[in-house]
Amino acid sequence: MKLKIFIISLFFTTFSYSQITKNNWLVGGSGNFKTTTTKFLSDGTKPYDNRTIFTIAPNVGYFFYDKLSGGISLSYTYDNIFEDYQYFGIGPFVRYYFLNPEKRINLFLQGNYNYYEGGAKTVDGNDTGKFHNNGHGFKAGSAIFLNSSVALELSLDYISNRLNSTLKEKTFMIGAGFQIHLEK
Repeated sequence: MKLKIFIISLFFTTFSYSQITKNNWLVGGSGNFKTTTTKFLSDGTKPYDNRTIFTIAPNVGYFFYDKLSGGISLSYTYDNIFEDYQYFGIGPFVRYYFLNPEKRINLFLQGNYNYYEGGAKTVDGNDTGKFHNNGHGFKAGSAIFLNSSVALELSLDYISNRLNSTLKEKTFMIGAGFQIHLEK
């Protein structure tokens, strides 16, 4: 029992600094639960009500300066608007950490652009066809470093997508994820 307490104490005290300095790598991802509101179409009709969406988004980045990283993010999204509505995304991101690297809890802000491709089937099995769109987003949250390399992240995310010439989506998400900070 004493050995377990010693290891846990060592884990949280000795390694209570983070690797958010120049030339380090950031590898991880997050999962998001979203509630989406869609604007009215140009003809005044609303295509669907609010809905629930689930996203998984892995990413890889590089710290070009202390506390500033940039990289690529991928995403997979499942949406309950139709019976089977799925799309994939890819795009660059930039992330900045506000507090000193020695802090165990740090705050961050991230901006990103995404390009999406996907398709859907309606409840009666009809294929709605393939689509593509693009959007931008922001993420703000806290990184809680469990040791010198691993951080648990909790965030509030905002994404704005233009689906076609008449439909624009604005999404707020609550996210959770892990990031692994690797030294060069």
